[in-house]
Amino acid sequence: MQLFDHRISISLLFLLALSQFTLFNLCGAVPVLASRDDKQLHPEADKRSELDSSPQEAPPLGGRAASSRWWVPTQSTTWQVQLSGTVDKRFNGNAIEFDADTDTATVKYFKSKGIKTIAYISAGSLEDWRIDVKSFPKVVIGRALAGWPGEYWLDIRQVNILKKLMLDRLSKAKAKGFDGVDWDNVDGYTQDSGFKITYEQQLAYNKMLSEISHGLGMTVALKNDLEQIRDLVGYFDFAVNEECGYYRECTMLAPFLNAGKAVVGLEYPGQGGDKRTYDQVKARVDPRSYTLIKKLDLGAWGIVLRTLKSVI
Repeated sequence: MQLFDHRISISLLFLLALSQFTLFNLCGAVPVLASRDDKQLHPEADKRSELDSSPQEAPPLGGRAASSRWWVPTQSTTWQVQLSGTVDKRFNGNAIEFDADTDTATVKYFKSKGIKTIAYISAGSLEDWRIDVKSFPKVVIGRALAGWPGEYWLDIRQVNILKKLMLDRLSKAKAKGFDGVDWDNVDGYTQDSGFKITYEQQLAYNKMLSEISHGLGMTVALKNDLEQIRDLVGYFDFAVNEECGYYRECTMLAPFLNAGKAVVGLEYPGQGGDKRTYDQVKARVDPRSYTLIKKLDLGAWGIVLRTLKSVI
């Protein structure tokens, strides 16, 4: 009798399960696996998946990930960097960097040609010719930069003070139409600035610069600061470096290049004590970098190292 009851119980359970399966089928509630049809109906899901797996969305060394909200250069992006003189409009590459105080009409001209524009702003020094110079309290102004008259180191430990000032500068550049920013002099902790700045304090300041840049939807470069690259590569979209070939430091840029990020190199052979030939420059730099041969004044003149052709 107990065996009979057990078999009845099993049969009843089977009938109950079958009836529930049939009912779910009739109601359209049976779960199904994803198919190609689903992907056609929801292509945005595939796009999200592709973005989530890209190097820019998951920097290998940590830090804030890049976003589709701002343009990010690649290692194939072609460049010009001009920081003195009237900006030469003959440049016809992909991206150009010039001073943030340049007039709006120049920014709009390049944008009308589909050329990305990067604003040069010094985040670690105060230049006494800037229009906002009186906004900087004396407490943050340090020693003069050797060889650069009228320019003084800033106490980047005063993050709360400088964040507002740098955000004001960057907001004006954004309003003009700039697509990104190159923050200069972000290695003051290694310099004779007049302040006892630590490695960690410099990191905090540079991360803040990345944060406000991305907050405005702008791409951001890490300028020089080679010793901190491994800690900052995940926060910055590309790098700008001066003379890594001359100082035999180009291997320190590998974290950017290995992550698929752009590196813009500036070399000055024939300037000052640099007696190298172009071939000697090429032998020292990573071919994945986009290296420009420039004069020290960083005017319009330049040679693209990859092609040995004029940049303009």
